[in-house]
Amino acid sequence: MKKLTSGLILMLAASCGPAETRPAPGPGPTGDPAAATYSSVPPSQMEPGPLPKLPPAAPLTLIAGDLLHITVFRQKDLELEVRVPEGGLFAYPLIGDVAATGCTVKVVETDIRKRLEEKYLNRAGVTVTVKEYAPRSVYVMGGIQKPGGYEIHPNRRLTVLQLISTAGGYTDRAQKEYSQLIRRKANDERELIRFSAAEVERAVARGKVEADIELFPDDLVVIPSAARVVYVLGQVNKPGSFDLPADTRITVSMAV
Repeated sequence: MKKLTSGLILMLAASCGPAETRPAPGPGPTGDPAAATYSSVPPSQMEPGPLPKLPPAAPLTLIAGDLLHITVFRQKDLELEVRVPEGGLFAYPLIGDVAATGCTVKVVETDIRKRLEEKYLNRAGVTVTVKEYAPRSVYVMGGIQKPGGYEIHPNRRLTVLQLISTAGGYTDRAQKEYSQLIRRKANDERELIRFSAAEVERAVARGKVEADIELFPDDLVVIPSAARVVYVLGQVNKPGSFDLPADTRITVSMAV
């Protein structure tokens, strides 16, 4: 189900894509045309090959809003149910603040156990379970048919190509060669990853499924567009995007 962030208005005042253009990719160094384009061999003439193996899934990490249940074997006083706060730290009896955001359940268990055993318990059998997951979303904008936010299941994988497909695919002005991924890191820092969505498609077509980038919660995928585009997302009558002519000025109230 598609979820849009409330009241979010994104306005691009200039062209999303670079001014220069790149030549279409040609055959690779080996001269193999399949290195640049999809195979034109009819399916009936293609020999079946072994199924490709997916790389291991990224470990599930905690985010603000996850509801945790913490127990210590034979220590009823140390049982705690807590929702991870926005800052990522929660208070635990005896040891104080425990970091949760961006950590796996096992990391939180290990941290609590070690700190309890340092001063208070000989052996601490700590168990951390997630009773309720907070909503996790990824976002896509630019040369996409249905830009916006999309909720993902905590225990399922989502890749760049899957997100683009869910969002209706590319527009005819999408510049797939100049795609970007903006990812939130520790301490609220942001990482910019540049990639070619077109090259990802070609690699997957050759059986290299590991080339399709796996997404994490709060990831933002940007597919530049050759046109100037205004995005109006959130609690409005007609959320979506529309082209803005080069000689046109527009205000926030006009866009809404």
